Amino acid sequence: MAAVYRPGRALTGVSTYAETLKTALAGHIELEFMKQPPGDGFDLIHFIDIKSAKPADFAGKSVPVIADLHDYYWSEVKAIPGPDAPVRMFLQSGRRPRYQQIIQAASAVIVHSKAVAKHVQGKKVFNVPIAIDFEKFRGPLDQDREQMVLLVGRDAWRKGLGTLINALRMLTPEFPSVRVEVAGKDYLHNRIWASIMALGLDVKFIGELDQDRLARKYREAMVIYLGSWQEGFGLSLAEGMAAGCVAVGSTAGGIPEVAEDGLSGILFTAGDEVELSAKLRAMFETPELRKRFSAAGQRRVKEMLSFDKMREALLKAYEEVLKVGG
Repeated sequence: MAAVYRPGRALTGVSTYAETLKTALAGHIELEFMKQPPGDGFDLIHFIDIKSAKPADFAGKSVPVIADLHDYYWSEVKAIPGPDAPVRMFLQSGRRPRYQQIIQAASAVIVHSKAVAKHVQGKKVFNVPIAIDFEKFRGPLDQDREQMVLLVGRDAWRKGLGTLINALRMLTPEFPSVRVEVAGKDYLHNRIWASIMALGLDVKFIGELDQDRLARKYREAMVIYLGSWQEGFGLSLAEGMAAGCVAVGSTAGGIPEVAEDGLSGILFTAGDEVELSAKLRAMFETPELRKRFSAAGQRRVKEMLSFDKMREALLKAYEEVLKVGG
C-alpha cells in the first residue's frame, strides 16, 4: 500500500499520524510512504491527509484511492472570535469546493470521529480511532500536581485560548497559583493578541515540543484543556488523559467522543467563559473529583485508543475497499 502525504515543518499533525499508522500496521501491511501518488505497483493508495491534496491526485488511478479526512473546518464556515476572523472565514469557504471534489473522487473516506463523518455525503465512510502510545504518555494518578492548565496544538485561538484567558481572569482572585501554558508552534499574531489579553495573568507560550518533552509536560499538568470552537477529534486531549491530566474541553466536534462529560472529563459550551470558570473552580476545590476524572480518563484512553483497535479498523476498511475495487 502507498501512504501518501506531504509533511510540513511541524513536529505534530500529519507526521505524527504517519508514525502512528506505521506502528499500527507493522507486520500486517507492506507500506511505503511517499509524497506523490504512484502510477502503478501498488494495490491501494491511502492519502493520509488531504489538506495538501488535489482532485487530480485521485483521478485516473487503476487501484482504489482512500481519502483520510481529519477535520470538518472546510465544511462548516464558522466565525471564531480572534485577530484573524475575516481571513479565517475566507480561507474556510475557499477550501470547500476542493475538499468536496476530492471526497467525490475518492473510493472511500476514512474519518476519526462521528463529528467528521457527518460532513461526508455520498461515500463509504470508515471511522478509525487514532491510537495513543499509552506507555509513552502514561503518568501517575496519585501525585499532587501544580494548578497548571495545558493547551497543546497549533492555532490556539481556534482551540479556545481566548475563552480560557477570560475564565482564568475570573479564577485568579480565588486561585492565584493557577497558570496556563500553551505548547505548539502558533501564529505570531495569535501570540501577540493573547499576550495583550492575558496582561496580569500567568499565561506562557512554551513553543513546540518533541514527543518526549511533551509527555513530560503532560505529566506536570493538572488539566489538559481543549476548548475548541471546531475540532475533528482531540488528539492532545487524549494524550493528556493518558498522562493522568483532568480533561476539560468544549462540546464541539469530536471532543465529546474522546472525553465523556461527567464520566471521563469535564465539558462546557464553546466560548462560555462563565461556565468554564465555574467548572474549573469545582475541579480545583475538590481533590476527589480530580482523582476520579483523572483515573477514568486514563482508563478510557487505554481501552478506546489502542493500536490493536486502530489496526482492526484500518484492515477492515482496506479489505472492504479492495473487495469493491477489485
